[in-house]
Amino acid sequence: MSNSPRVRPATPADFQALAPKLAQLPLFTAYGMDAAKLAARWTEGQARGDGLLVAEAEGPLLGICWYLRRGVFGTAGYLRTIALVPEAHGRGVGPLLLEAYEKGCENPSGGWFLLTSDFNEGAQRFYKRHGYSEIGRLPGFAVPHVTELIFWKPKPRA
Repeated sequence: MSNSPRVRPATPADFQALAPKLAQLPLFTAYGMDAAKLAARWTEGQARGDGLLVAEAEGPLLGICWYLRRGVFGTAGYLRTIALVPEAHGRGVGPLLLEAYEKGCENPSGGWFLLTSDFNEGAQRFYKRHGYSEIGRLPGFAVPHVTELIFWKPKPRA
């Protein structure tokens, strides 16, 4: 992967191409998601006006970002998903997608929120490195056997 990754708005064709690659990740298998369900959820989100972005490097799709501009308390951005194909890990793709999410929320007064699974320690470390702090837990919120960790990055004060 010698080409520099870039982020762009997602298309329905991207959902069909990425879903089979990402459906194998524990991030999705723990929630009973398969490729068809993932592609359908992303398509529905895009139809509602949710932010959906992909990262690519001159062709190969590397990951997806799904977010709501004002998804928490009507004042804060909410990151639904960042997911990378395995070969994209450690290559700067995650930070690019995270930055695009934060910018896409257009400087929300309430900052930026996300949930991450208790078993996803790599994601927890990633978000902490990028200024997010764990502020709470939701046991069994999405599925009975997983606790969701609530992370928040407040908007910098002037």
